Amino acid sequence: MIKTFKPTEDNFKILGRTETIDDILYIDYSCSGIEFEFTGSRLDITLCSNCDAYEDTFKACVAIFINDNEIPHKRFIINIKENKYTLFESKDIQTVKVKFIKMSEVAFAKLGIKSIQIYDFKEIKKVANSKRRIEFIGDSITCGYGNEGKLDVDEFNTAQENPWMAYASKTARKLSADYNLVSWSGIGVISSYTEENVPNDELLIPKLYKYTDMDLDKILGIPENQYNIWNNSKFIPDLVVINLGTNDFSYTKDIKERINYFEKGYLSFLKQVRQANPSSTILCILGVMGDDLYPSVEKCVSCFSKEFHDNNIFSMHLTPQNEADGIGTDSHPSLITHDKLSIALVNKIKEIMNW
Repeated sequence: MIKTFKPTEDNFKILGRTETIDDILYIDYSCSGIEFEFTGSRLDITLCSNCDAYEDTFKACVAIFINDNEIPHKRFIINIKENKYTLFESKDIQTVKVKFIKMSEVAFAKLGIKSIQIYDFKEIKKVANSKRRIEFIGDSITCGYGNEGKLDVDEFNTAQENPWMAYASKTARKLSADYNLVSWSGIGVISSYTEENVPNDELLIPKLYKYTDMDLDKILGIPENQYNIWNNSKFIPDLVVINLGTNDFSYTKDIKERINYFEKGYLSFLKQVRQANPSSTILCILGVMGDDLYPSVEKCVSCFSKEFHDNNIFSMHLTPQNEADGIGTDSHPSLITHDKLSIALVNKIKEIMNW
């Protein structure tokens, strides 16, 4: 018997910030997707993507993990607008645990799950939630941008973007925590990455954070006043990790007035995050691609704590990447650097969370 399922919470654990429109589950953020266990002989998934709107280097990339294996069973690029893919196949009926996630980030080609088909169907069940939850807010570092590439050798492409092996996902897995990644390459608090002498404020994290998937809504032609606002009750994190400031420094440099502007913006964003997550611990980190603005981050955390009598907010300096550990595409952290960052972050989280 072949049984077809829509990607809903009835049968699947939904991973990450996702948006459902016309029965399609859009899994655009890094490491978003579905997780479940099924008994059957074959698993197919029907996916849709706006792949023809993007160059080959910016198409959606996905991975499937079987039975908690850390290495993907399959990993592939989506280059057909709508297609059915066989994710798992066996001669015998088996009970299999499946995690299907998007590896490429939300800034590039979008991806939707239309349906899941199980052959020789016997059973399907959701995977249980973890007792711990972490939300990571960040930029390209959190997305795993270029972490499988090499500086001055590779040009960025989504096939070499691996959030699964980036610091955030590794940290969450080491702590047995469910996690959401709200991250977009190049994004900042007051200025996204710029080579000009003016701030690049076309898209900033305070706006991105407010919505479920604002770029998808924009592409689908939804008016901005009707964008889907993220429902914070859908994922209440024990801990929010904020890794921002790297791109802002491309604008602030060491100019005092601009740094003051950054501090004002960062403090405002902390208020936004706290309002959305009143009971969460907040940990602000910065430094792996440059720690110039870390003193400002530390200052903002201290000011926020004093002003609002909030003792549930912390900061952590990250050791800048070392060339000996390899440098990824466009000067981004390598897999080795991500691993080192994850180890340090796990230790800090254990300390502040008593995990």
